[in-house]
Amino acid sequence: MTIGIAAFGTGAGRAVWAGWAEAEKLGKGDLHGFAVFYALAPNGEAVALECQRGGLETIRATWTARPDLAWMMASPLAAVITSGPDRPEPLTQFLLAGRTGFVTGHRLPNTVGVSGLAVNAEALALLEAGVDPAVAVRRVMEANPRVDAGLIAVTGDAIGLADSERVRERDDRGEALILAPDKRYGLALLHNSIEPVKGLAESAARPAVAVLAGHES
Repeated sequence: MTIGIAAFGTGAGRAVWAGWAEAEKLGKGDLHGFAVFYALAPNGEAVALECQRGGLETIRATWTARPDLAWMMASPLAAVITSGPDRPEPLTQFLLAGRTGFVTGHRLPNTVGVSGLAVNAEALALLEAGVDPAVAVRRVMEANPRVDAGLIAVTGDAIGLADSERVRERDDRGEALILAPDKRYGLALLHNSIEPVKGLAESAARPAVAVLAGHES
């Protein structure tokens, strides 16, 4: 009952919000609750906004009240995970940030896998070791076929997503993965248990990609 979105490229922060807003507008299900949003600051620091209730509306209000966070929309690297309200603290266990990139996802990306690490932590460690995001998430999911999780990993120039075998057996999941032909931007989205199942991921991705491509209306 979660949705994860990540992007890299010019205006990635605004792109993630655009896709998120469209998902909340079109989707029915466990939305408008907890959220963790990360963006990369100009000094290279990963900065998070989070809430237990209200989804994008609460995060937007928090951001608006913080003039020092005006840079977030222009950030070249951003990600969110969001779902229903009142999740276990700390909320940042569901979306991890490192020196190299972010790992978000859906279902329970903080589930401990066969390595003894949470699967999102294992994917982040691979990013930190220089592994391509697509390879990192695929490797972790292949090693943990029965975990109830899907992962999205993103760095400043690459992005990838993967669901576990268990999650791929579900009939309520959606995904979108867009990479510019010249690789100047990329966007990935995973969701489950949000109606409509068919077409929601593509619809949410559309305004996000428009931002990244410089075609925002």
